[in-house]
Amino acid sequence: MKASRLMIGLAAVCAMWLAGCNSKANNSDAPKAGDAHAHAHVHHGPHQGHLMEIGGEEYHAEWTHDESGKVTFYILDSDAKKEVPIAADELVIDVKIGENTPKTYKLAAVNPADGKAAAFEIVDKQFESLFDQLKSTGIVLTLHANINGRQFDQVIKEHEHEH
Repeated sequence: MKASRLMIGLAAVCAMWLAGCNSKANNSDAPKAGDAHAHAHVHHGPHQGHLMEIGGEEYHAEWTHDESGKVTFYILDSDAKKEVPIAADELVIDVKIGENTPKTYKLAAVNPADGKAAAFEIVDKQFESLFDQLKSTGIVLTLHANINGRQFDQVIKEHEHEH
């Protein structure tokens, strides 16, 4: 019963977000102070996706997602410009909503060469919808990646400063 109410709540949050982002009533392109969805400080990576730090900017991850449910993560260098192929068959992302047990999603390597890949993806509409809710309280997505022999467990947040 709690899970059903939680899913209904998440659907409502997503619907409100979509209504706010697609509203044509706001003709101003300038972000307002406190606007949770103003993209003034968020910049994009080489694939026009969202960026996050890994290991204190030692690496970056970029993610893209679309309505089909496809989510792709790219492992990038410290400048967030070049792909960094890693020896991994998959990336793992844990999703924790409130006090519920985390759910694990596995993103498979895309076009691995010599046992390494820089891109990893999954097609899952429910998982994809979570990326629009990253700023919601109670939702935590954690990326688990082994890069060059080092394990990184990084909460997924958008980068909020310029390079």
